[in-house]
Parts: sequence; C-alpha cells; structure tokens
Amino acid sequence: MTDIQEKTVHTGEVQTHYWEAGAGRPMVLLHGGGAGADAWGNWNKVINQFVEKGFHVYAYDAIGFGETEKPDPNSFSYSQEARVNQAIQFIDQLGIDKPVLVGNSMGGLTSLGVAIRKPEKISELILMGVGKPKADSSGFKSLLNYDIGKDYMYKIVRNLTNEDFEVSEDMVDYRLRLTQKPGAMEAYNAIMEGIVAFEFDDEDLKNIKNKAFLVHGKADQMVPKERSYHLLETLENTWMYVMPHCGHWAMIEYPEEFVRVTSDFLQYH
Repeated sequence: MTDIQEKTVHTGEVQTHYWEAGAGRPMVLLHGGGAGADAWGNWNKVINQFVEKGFHVYAYDAIGFGETEKPDPNSFSYSQEARVNQAIQFIDQLGIDKPVLVGNSMGGLTSLGVAIRKPEKISELILMGVGKPKADSSGFKSLLNYDIGKDYMYKIVRNLTNEDFEVSEDMVDYRLRLTQKPGAMEAYNAIMEGIVAFEFDDEDLKNIKNKAFLVHGKADQMVPKERSYHLLETLENTWMYVMPHCGHWAMIEYPEEFVRVTSDFLQYH
C-alpha cells in the first residue's frame, strides 16, 4: 500500500488541504460538489490504483469543502471563477508540470475552466458526470434540499449511486461530519447557488484543444448522459465511455473499471 501523505498549501489567500501519493506522471483529482464532498471521500478508492499505474497523484479539497478554508460568503464569491483560480494556483504553487486533470461533476466543470483559461498548464482531461444538473431529478433535489442530518445525507448517497450500490454507514457518517464543520453549510449553500446559475458558452468549449475522455454513468440521476454527448460533439478531441448500471460516482461505484479505462486512454491516446 502506497504512503498517502496529507498536506496543505496556500492557493491565493486560502489554505488548501490535499492528499499526495506516488511518483511519475502528475495527475490532479478534483472532486464533486455535493454536501459532504471532499477529496478523500471522492477518491480514496482510486488513489493507490492510479499510483500503481505510474501516476503521481494529488487530490485537493475545493474551497469551501473538507479541510480547506471556508471564507464567509458575505465577503467571498463561491463561483466557478474562484474554483478555477484555486486549481491554477494549486498547480503553480506545487510546481506540477502539465498534470492530467480528473474531475467529477463540479470538479469537471473546474477542469474545463482551467482548459479554457490556461490550456498550456495541463495535459489531458478526464471528466465524469459533467454538465448542468437536471433540475427536477431526485439527485439534484437531494442536494438542494440538504439539511444537516443522517437521513438527508443517506438520501444524497442513495440518489447519486446505482440502485445496487451498497450505501455504507461509514460513508454516510463521514460525509455528514464534514457538513457539521464550522462554515461548511454557509459555504455549501453559496456554492449550490453558483452551480445552479452557471453554464458554459459553447464557443469557449470549442476552443479547448486538450484531449478529453468522458465517463458517464448510464443511470446517473442528476446529470443526464446527454450532457456528456453534448460535450462529445462540442469538444474537438474527445472520447466517451458510458458505464451501465452506474450513477453519478463512477470512481466510487466501479473504481477498478474507472481506473482501468482512464489509464488505458492516457496510455494509448
């Protein structure tokens, strides 16, 4: 088992918490934006697997999540721009040379934002469940209606995974604890407002030349697979892999398959 180190780095005025492991080709993992999300919860099943494939892995908590700082929304804008700034500053501060960006949902939006603004700083993009959420879906409603409580958190995990996925009490408790941290809910509510309002301009997406690999769960109840089909048609250098019996969290529901197909893409394309 690889030694996974827990560290912090300043990205702008915010102290960012992250995990690091391995040596080799650099890869930065960007987690999604649901209540209780963080780098460890999203990526702990795949970090060692990517290390075994020869990657130097970094996984950080987005601003407002996990152990990263949570500025007061009254004086800080939890916007797409803020998350893109954090990602670029994270790469710059650690001197990471052209990493692969692997982004789930909100993290995928951030990855695309980096590719639009600073394409020369990164190599390929791996994007899962990326696109505007379906407003009336059970998955998105469970995020919007979240209040601190075990039943609320269980509903999120249940709605964002496939019907056969075993929802563990440990996973629910872990995510619940993160939403109980000081400032977490204030930040989360501000983040959700921004995500609801945000949408890319297709002309910006068409300018992305980085190779991209899209992974989408066929049973995703929050972001329909058609959103990835749109990216497939809009981004110039794009491949796509659809996983049956999979919800919004491919890297959690099917970690071995996720690592295998993404690693093969990075090796052969």
